[in-house]
Amino acid sequence: MATADFKHIDVSMVNDVAVVEITSKDLRGPDLALELGAELSTVAGQEWAQRLLLNFRHVRFLSSTGFAVLAKLMNGANATGQQIKLCELDPDVRVGADIIGLSKYVEIHDHEAAALKAFTP
Repeated sequence: MATADFKHIDVSMVNDVAVVEITSKDLRGPDLALELGAELSTVAGQEWAQRLLLNFRHVRFLSSTGFAVLAKLMNGANATGQQIKLCELDPDVRVGADIIGLSKYVEIHDHEAAALKAFTP
């Protein structure tokens, strides 16, 4: 796995799952959301990232543009057969995810360990 310098994420591997920890606490406004989207797209486009877990443990605010970035990522993943799961959403961020129906397109888990176990072989 090649590493890159990212502003909003840290990436590590757990077995064959690329775990992306979103490190920015507050993703307000379109500029930050688009930066996050570019970083997520970079990781998602890698051959070693066929299984991708997005951990939101640090995120306390995600703008509507941020949710749009996630929806675009999910659409691309569905088209290519890539598996993506989310975990550890702050209750306020989870409300936004529920409002837009994100759980219809991606599994959302309370804990990273549960999300990692949920990936199909």
